[in-house]
Amino acid sequence: ITSFSNVFVQSYVNRFASSCMAGWAAYQKIDAFVILPMTTLSVTATTFVGQNFGAGKIDRVKKGTFVTLGMCIVYTILTGILLLVFQDSIMHLFTGDETVIAYGKICMLYFCPFYWMLGILQGLAGTVRGTGKSVPPMVVLLISLCLFRIVWIQFALPLFAGIEGVLLVYPVSWAVGAVLMVLYAWKGKWMQLPEAIS
Repeated sequence: ITSFSNVFVQSYVNRFASSCMAGWAAYQKIDAFVILPMTTLSVTATTFVGQNFGAGKIDRVKKGTFVTLGMCIVYTILTGILLLVFQDSIMHLFTGDETVIAYGKICMLYFCPFYWMLGILQGLAGTVRGTGKSVPPMVVLLISLCLFRIVWIQFALPLFAGIEGVLLVYPVSWAVGAVLMVLYAWKGKWMQLPEAIS
């Protein structure tokens, strides 16, 4: 479903010049270097939390949550800084066309400073899933990464003249998801042990 929303966003990117589409496509390859390790940390947290939650070790569940969040945030901030510092050299790995490079660098400016919000969203989603509460993270991800993006494209995008409106949907949707996930992690009862264990 998230892939569907990305295809929906891509359909709007395709309305711009071919150099814009090429810059977007080039940056999407770079984007994977940030997204995939973060997703892996989230899945790993699910396993770690699941084992400790099943054993009734809530202190280790809490520690695992904070360690996961710390790793996701530090990784995304460091990666974002490195990508921004070396953006010109990195984009030249994919193309020599300066117009395409310029569009790729615009993508970096909208994505790199905000990956840490996606780190919070994915990290918390992974830890909550480990306690067996898989529906709340799924709902948050569907709302923020799918529904919100589709609504943004339909209603907010016409307010922008350039590609910036399309690019802005990503950090804004990450922020929405991070806030919703933090609220659930704070107020939800996902760390309560079943009576049989407690």
